[in-house]
Amino acid sequence: MPSYRRDAGFALLCGLVLLASLRWTATLETLWSGVAVAIGVAGALAVEALFVFETPVSSLWERRGVRTGSAVGLLACAGGLATFVGPIVVAAACWGLITYFALLAISLRHR
Repeated sequence: MPSYRRDAGFALLCGLVLLASLRWTATLETLWSGVAVAIGVAGALAVEALFVFETPVSSLWERRGVRTGSAVGLLACAGGLATFVGPIVVAAACWGLITYFALLAISLRHR
């Protein structure tokens, strides 16, 4: 399986859990918050920059435990922070994943 499919699968599962969380807490409208969009997009671009500029993150990412831990960490951090900050954290994480999928689509189109 190509790595982009594997990574997209992890991202999709995380996104579904995050969206289900927003729906379950009846805060789905938080997705349309400008703050959530800005934080999510900026965060995703910052993370992707770590890969583009060939930082140690690229080599760490190839370890199975890092990928799984990152997915679990994203869900745990978003859920944990949401209890203190509110559902905007979960919405921002959703926008980060949307940004990831947009970047993936662009990169696959230009292969």
